Amino acid sequence: MKITCPKCKLVIPASHLNVETDVAVCEKCNDAFSISALLASGQVPDDFNIHDPPRGAWFEDTGTGCRLGATTRSPTALLLVPFMCVWSGFSLGGIYGTQIVNGEFSLGMSLFGIPFVLGTLLFGSIAFMTVCGKVVVVADGDDGRVFQGVGPIGWTRRFDWASMSSVEEAFPSWHHSGSIVKVISLVGQTRLSFGSMLSDPRRYYLLQCLRKFLADRSR
Repeated sequence: MKITCPKCKLVIPASHLNVETDVAVCEKCNDAFSISALLASGQVPDDFNIHDPPRGAWFEDTGTGCRLGATTRSPTALLLVPFMCVWSGFSLGGIYGTQIVNGEFSLGMSLFGIPFVLGTLLFGSIAFMTVCGKVVVVADGDDGRVFQGVGPIGWTRRFDWASMSSVEEAFPSWHHSGSIVKVISLVGQTRLSFGSMLSDPRRYYLLQCLRKFLADRSR
């Protein structure tokens, strides 16, 4: 187990680690830290190989930074896509299709159908993500951005790498008790979370890549 001091970035020797009391002492800074907290905040395992991504993930060194990502394809699509088609077909067809066929407009029925339209858009976007979606993180100097979407269509959020202090795996803000969904969080002056639809191996790979990139920047 390799623990790095968050202040001076030097490796803390094993003789200065006390696993039983969860304390690590940096011989240079002479400060004590929690081992579990340091591991949770971004220690990259010694055996992690950035050039050995799991299937569906990738890493590219761009010279001025890096570009990494993973697909959100999932077997869930086999259930979600047919459900979305049936649900939206019956709901929208029954509400708006009958009006079109009869050549009559009903304001009440049209307003009643708005939640079904929004639900179709939501289910549709999730279904597309399980079929051909992706998450891409780009670092170019201090400029960073996270893209989530299908092809060129999606949501891009920008951030400043210089302001980031750690990369964490956490539960999303909307999670409920017993939830197994996790996200990757870039933590700094603000928190940027993403990747809830990634499989565990792909999320783990992106998490460790980002931790390694952040650690290399601070050296």
